[in-house]
Amino acid sequence: MAILRRALAVSAAIAAAGAGVLVNASPALASTPASCSSVRQIGTTRVLTVGGMEAASVKQYYGCGYNYAYIYVWEQYRNTHSNWDLYVHVIDHTNSGSDYGVGEVNNTTRAELWGAPANTAAHCTHVTGYLNSTGGSTSKVC
Repeated sequence: MAILRRALAVSAAIAAAGAGVLVNASPALASTPASCSSVRQIGTTRVLTVGGMEAASVKQYYGCGYNYAYIYVWEQYRNTHSNWDLYVHVIDHTNSGSDYGVGEVNNTTRAELWGAPANTAAHCTHVTGYLNSTGGSTSKVC
């Protein structure tokens, strides 16, 4: 019985170690915006590279009748910087002179930021996000 318990403990430890590697290796899953508990990603993910380091992901989500802009700062960037500025918004291609669903925080250590709900779901859109002064956009979604 002791051998069985030891074997199970070793198996559990190996599984836990393997799971930790898998969790660390896979991309982080976004939380959900405060105003909508069920969103799905639309369009592509844009990776922002800062100083040669892949530092953040910019994504567009749809849920509850709205589009949402989202940015996530990767752990490797957070571990090597004391603070940063984040800005994210939805671009509506029928009125590209305006920012919709803006989210902005300055001098922060937050890992993620959701923009406000953007009433742009009936139009072609994309999301643009900035980590400090480095920005990038997702693909156009209609």
